[in-house]
Amino acid sequence: MAQQIVSAVLAEVDRRASSGVRSIEVEVGELEGLLEETLRHAFRVVAAGTVLEETDLHVRIVPAVAHCLACDSPKPFRVAPSNDHRLPKASCPDCGADLEFRGGRGLVVRRATMVLEDP
Repeated sequence: MAQQIVSAVLAEVDRRASSGVRSIEVEVGELEGLLEETLRHAFRVVAAGTVLEETDLHVRIVPAVAHCLACDSPKPFRVAPSNDHRLPKASCPDCGADLEFRGGRGLVVRRATMVLEDP
């Protein structure tokens, strides 16, 4: 995911002829199983030697929602961070039916604050 962030932002840096990037804001789904600090560390490694080397990375973890189709209502659950990207198995605490997960997947670069030269 760090490589995806760096690639996407560097492409935009080239497109806009930017001389640097001050900060990047990303959203990562909770079901991706990443810890914020792990992503920050990977970003620093991948960004080293690029114009992103000194860039601040702001990470927001987007929660997933578990929904019980039998009860037709959202249910609480927790996802432990792991390297296993399969959806966790979870059962409704009220009726025991399988829960369906909605949202909480993927990565979105929301904003990159770039340094642009005045014409």
